[in-house]
Amino acid sequence: MSFCCSLSGEAPNEPVVSLKTGRVYDKRLLQKYLDENGTEPQSDHTLSDEDIISVNVDPPAVKPRPPTLTSIPALLSTFQNEWDALVLETFTLKQQYQQVRQELSQALYQNDAACRVIARITKERDEAREILATLQAQTNALESKYERESEKATAVEDGMDVDDAKPHADTSANGNIIPEEAYYIKAAETAKVLSKARMKREVPAGLVSADSWTTAKEVETVESLHTSTKPGIISLDLDRSGNLALTGGMDNHAEIYSRERDQTLATLKGHTKRVTTAIWIGGGGLDQRIITGSLDKSIRIWSPKANNSEEGKDVRSIGWTKEKIIKEHNAEIAGIAIHPSGEYFASAAVDGTWAIHTMAGDTIIKDAIDSPISQVAFHPDGMFLGVGTGDGYAKVLDIKQRQVLATLDVSSTNENATRVNGLHFSENGYYFVTTSPVEAAIWDLRKQKKTKSWQLSDIQSKDGQPLPEGTQFTAARFDNSGKYIALAAGAINVFKVKGWNQLATLPAGEFPINAISWSGENSAAIVAATMDNTLHYYAPANL
Repeated sequence: MSFCCSLSGEAPNEPVVSLKTGRVYDKRLLQKYLDENGTEPQSDHTLSDEDIISVNVDPPAVKPRPPTLTSIPALLSTFQNEWDALVLETFTLKQQYQQVRQELSQALYQNDAACRVIARITKERDEAREILATLQAQTNALESKYERESEKATAVEDGMDVDDAKPHADTSANGNIIPEEAYYIKAAETAKVLSKARMKREVPAGLVSADSWTTAKEVETVESLHTSTKPGIISLDLDRSGNLALTGGMDNHAEIYSRERDQTLATLKGHTKRVTTAIWIGGGGLDQRIITGSLDKSIRIWSPKANNSEEGKDVRSIGWTKEKIIKEHNAEIAGIAIHPSGEYFASAAVDGTWAIHTMAGDTIIKDAIDSPISQVAFHPDGMFLGVGTGDGYAKVLDIKQRQVLATLDVSSTNENATRVNGLHFSENGYYFVTTSPVEAAIWDLRKQKKTKSWQLSDIQSKDGQPLPEGTQFTAARFDNSGKYIALAAGAINVFKVKGWNQLATLPAGEFPINAISWSGENSAAIVAATMDNTLHYYAPANL
């Protein structure tokens, strides 16, 4: 019988057995290993003297005779053993090499992934910084431009001989100021006057109170306007008195309705497609002109007939005649806005082009942006032009520099808000409202961000129930004082500005509301136009 020591692999001189593992050791080697390590080889067991049992071998184990290396067979045997050991060691090294290689490959992959993430985050950070810098620059440009033009207007107004106080206007060969330069001078003068007046402006004494608007209800309904073959009123503008309502319809016509006489005074015919916008010049009235725009790509200016405003004038004698047709755009007209000076107006088309015209119909400025335009409005001071686009943006344009000063993403919080279908500036000059089919939002021009927004889920019907499926935001208007705002979403929802408290919900029937307008300087009524050719008049119950 022979044993092999688990440590030396040779026959032990004094064999012992571990009670815990059953392995055989040479007692001398095991004792030395325990003294150095404290545990049994190849295990975590501690061994005491009681755990080691001596093995009595009978006859005693005899060590194999070492090779004498004095014969060829002995040499071959030794070489074979060395070769086998070398092969085993090489195999073990290859296994370890492969394992290390896999670990290194995984570490390199993780490092590469981390580098890519860091690079992407760094890029996004740099882009965010660029966007922030651009917005800051645009804000500064907006403020400095406004201040600079206001200073120029002041110098012109005071007659001071100051460099650039009166712009170095280009002149024609006969010495007259070129119309475009005349516009810039007029715009600066108007902005100066209006901004100064706004700083001193107080709340109108007769302004209807918020408590009064909580009692508002529908007081009158006017049906059967326009033609029934193509129903739908899509544009509405009231004169200053609130008596005359100018409407544009799906039937290609514009109509003037008198609330006092309760009848249509005139029908303006000439457009070959629906009238997308109809607007009074000079605040409206029987003696004022009218501008209309249509999907037929044309703009028409209408002049009142002589003696239109004579008291007791027969309705059959009242009317407006075509004064001029403007065909400056190559696409459908999206909107028209009157400049605060009353001497110019802007037009915009769905192909992204916009233009400034004189009240005589002459086009003096024309440019384009890289988005389809759906809405257009002048800033209350007249220095800038606001446009809503078909791809979900509101942009503020510097007319003189022909550049976009601010771009606001109306659809950033809702991917379905792809088209701006309403845009209107508050009289305070800081706020403006935009509507898309699923959201209405108040923007602060100073900060270029939303200060308040409403989703359809935030709006309830008159009875407190959720809005019917398919309801959309279709229009929004600040009142003339800038203290109230009306939103159209299935019904007219009236809010108080800044507190944004909802004051009233005014139903308009089952047909969509396409346009709304405040009536009078004191915000005494609201008028809504719907797709069934109907005008709805609302007013507080105590008025």
